[in-house]
Amino acid sequence: MSEHLPEHRHVRLAEIAGTAGVSKATASRALRDPESVSAASSAKVRQALAILGAAGQIPCAESGTREGSGAGAGSGAGSSLIALIKPAVSAGNVDPYSRLAEILTNRMFGLGIAVVHIEAIAERNEALLETILGSEHGGPTISGAVVVGGGAAGVLAGMLAERGLPLIRISNARHDDGISRIYLDATGGIETAVAHLVHLGHKRIGLAVLRDSAAPARIAGFRRSMAGILHIPATRDQAPVVEAAGGAMAGVAAAEELLDLRCTAVIACAPSLSFGMLEAAQRLRLDVPRDLSLLTVGDVPDADGVQPPLSQVVYDWATVAQSAIDEIRAMIAAGDARVHVDYTVDPDLVLRASAVPPQRR
Repeated sequence: MSEHLPEHRHVRLAEIAGTAGVSKATASRALRDPESVSAASSAKVRQALAILGAAGQIPCAESGTREGSGAGAGSGAGSSLIALIKPAVSAGNVDPYSRLAEILTNRMFGLGIAVVHIEAIAERNEALLETILGSEHGGPTISGAVVVGGGAAGVLAGMLAERGLPLIRISNARHDDGISRIYLDATGGIETAVAHLVHLGHKRIGLAVLRDSAAPARIAGFRRSMAGILHIPATRDQAPVVEAAGGAMAGVAAAEELLDLRCTAVIACAPSLSFGMLEAAQRLRLDVPRDLSLLTVGDVPDADGVQPPLSQVVYDWATVAQSAIDEIRAMIAAGDARVHVDYTVDPDLVLRASAVPPQRR
């Protein structure tokens, strides 16, 4: 048998077999006679074709019919190819959505949905748009998209929505773009963090936040919480805030500034800022949490393995992921009749060892 398959964009049989994790013989049978292999093997080959950019031609093992192509293909959503779009993470930053992306990918593959990961970069968004939607580029046919985070990913989401692609956004900033969304309410998380630190006895609490589109809402929520819980005016002096660029070194600078302002506790709104706080404390020979309590709003990877284990205000990523999958599948199935959805998710407080009552001096 020839190693080349013209009807599959000249993708080599060995590539298909290797990507699917099956033998070349099994891959060949799945392509030529899907009834001759198990449903599981056939599904693996279909996913491999999608990943390799040759989806839309393999016969379905369940029905013996050929899958359609084009933007409306896979309306049953079980055979869809879905794009998982995130903003590219620059050097020195920590991806706050890595765990969510992992859960989304695993659950969609478990449902027989192939997933293509796309990193959005502002200067490449136009090209990505055409690659995602344009079959003339030879790429896989995308039935819908889950967009995680903001920045360039949010811009690309708007471009895709204008072209009619079903999609849902998961982000921690509200956007009036008319796109279905799951809103991660970080301001509610900040209020939870302030309340916990005040309960421990802290009155001098600072906020470290990334300089992005979510910053104004987070800062306003922080000062509102400080005023309401501590019964203070919550001015810049009494509720200090540092806006930082991305990266751990920015977190170090933010920590040093908040320590200069005599903060006994800090709420960090990004993993990179949390790691920067720990680095700054080490440089200044301060003990966390004895000299500085630290509470993170957002998901820090392996937070329980950090020294000290980090207390966090985090989201139930499994529930968020399942909600996003359920909604995007419903949108794809509904076609032009799909409905707009708008969820708000509140985070939960997970207590570990990085926040304790302030030392009495």
